[in-house]
Amino acid sequence: MRLLEQHQLVGLSLAPEQAEALAYTRDCIGTDSRDAVRNVVTKLALLDMGKHAFPVSVNAGDEHAACHNSYVVSPNNTYSGYARHEIDRLPVRWLAWPLRLLVEVMGRWLESARIDRLVQVNNWLLSTNLYPADGCGDELQQVTDMLVARFPDYALCWRSLNRFSNAASIDRLASLGYLAVPSRQVWLFDGREGTGSDFLRRHNTRLDATLHKRMPYAVENGDSLEPADFERIEHLYNLLYLDKYCRLNPQFTARWLRCGQRDRWLRLRVLRDPDGRIDAVVGWLGDGALMTAPVVGYDTSLPRQRGLYRLVTQMCLQETVQRRTVLNFSSGAAHFKRLRGGRPEIEYSMVYVKHLPPATRRAWTMLSRVLHAIGVPLLRRYQL
Repeated sequence: MRLLEQHQLVGLSLAPEQAEALAYTRDCIGTDSRDAVRNVVTKLALLDMGKHAFPVSVNAGDEHAACHNSYVVSPNNTYSGYARHEIDRLPVRWLAWPLRLLVEVMGRWLESARIDRLVQVNNWLLSTNLYPADGCGDELQQVTDMLVARFPDYALCWRSLNRFSNAASIDRLASLGYLAVPSRQVWLFDGREGTGSDFLRRHNTRLDATLHKRMPYAVENGDSLEPADFERIEHLYNLLYLDKYCRLNPQFTARWLRCGQRDRWLRLRVLRDPDGRIDAVVGWLGDGALMTAPVVGYDTSLPRQRGLYRLVTQMCLQETVQRRTVLNFSSGAAHFKRLRGGRPEIEYSMVYVKHLPPATRRAWTMLSRVLHAIGVPLLRRYQL
């Protein structure tokens, strides 16, 4: 087991099952993370565990312009910046002001405790990171000991865990002293039954399938894309995830998209109209057991009647059924996903702070307790 920095990755060759993580860390990210994700300031290394390899992000907590750092590397922006955005979407208005006050107070405390001083294992800089089916349970103690020795004044974190997909890992990490810190509610679509999968029988899913059959668009695989197409895809993603949702979402560049398609850790598909313009895009990552779609975008200026978001969702569900896998469709658009048979699951970050000063331990512990007591019930009650 070893942690490899960027300069150690040049010319490195690993087993096929580790190739995607190596390509991602070396070829795509390089020396400046902002070349790949514009609003991410971090250092990436590669954790070689023998059977598996994971990108590892290292944040000192004082990165330049950290207030704009995406939540994928900044827990402070997850639980304060992004939380303020989510509060504005609550259906019960009287809850907004006390929650804003709580978030403001917690945010200042968390910043003073430097919770962004963090090492995150298996961080692909995505809203949702996927884990191998075996969960690496037998090696988690060894990984923890190695990282504590290497980064004695950093918290350790494994993000994007839920009990449906990662129960064994959550339990093992908890037994090692990790805190379970809730982050959000995600939506899962279980396609392991193929064409017999339950979500295919939902009324809205059937309507979307009909819309997909009648659409005027051609579905095009990412392998046939031209360089200018990746600029268009970046723009479509930004229209949805940054302009419509929240600018703390990761801001993927055309270079990141192009590297992902080239190195096969990202699979893109686009909807191209008869005039040759790309109007929507979806991009998948995943293995045989799980997949996720971190890249979704469409031209939000076009009439809603075209159903572009419905079309890319249908493409995701069709891929899930074809692969007989589970789709982690991340958070957001909760009502839309629920109507199509999505299963809600609370997502956690497992955080290790036993080696850190008391003030930092107290901040993480209090954050975990507040989120379990207030955040999780709100997510479940209002299906956010």
